[in-house]
Amino acid sequence: MKKTKKKTKKKKKKKTKKKKKKKKTKKKKTKKKKKKKTKKKKKMKKKKKKKKKKKKKKTKKKKKTKKKKTKKNKKEKTKKKKKKTKKKKKTKKKKKKTKKKKKKKTTKKKIMKKTMKKKKKKTMKNKKTMEKKTMK
Repeated sequence: MKKTKKKTKKKKKKKTKKKKKKKKTKKKKTKKKKKKKTKKKKKMKKKKKKKKKKKKKKTKKKKKTKKKKTKKNKKEKTKKKKKKTKKKKKTKKKKKKTKKKKKKKTTKKKIMKKTMKKKKKKTMKNKKTMEKKTMK
């Protein structure tokens, strides 16, 4: 008789219960007290009426003179601005001259390299002389 293998039952994993999130408590909004508009409206109406009366007396003559003046002023302002831009170009040329000064720094580097080379040569000479002495 053949032995039959026992089937092993797989254990089911227990589902972990998710914790319920607490609901956020909403803050109550404080209502702002509404100001009475009736008084303000009445005041505004009164002001508007007064302004209209004033405008009727003065507007026509002043408007014509003002327009002419503003046009002249605008032209003068633009001319002045153009002159300023030309001056700016001259300052840029000066900046280029300062860049040339930076190039002088490279000569310092060259000098340092030369001195280092000289030092190396001296050490090499010293080594050779020492070797010669030992050979003798």
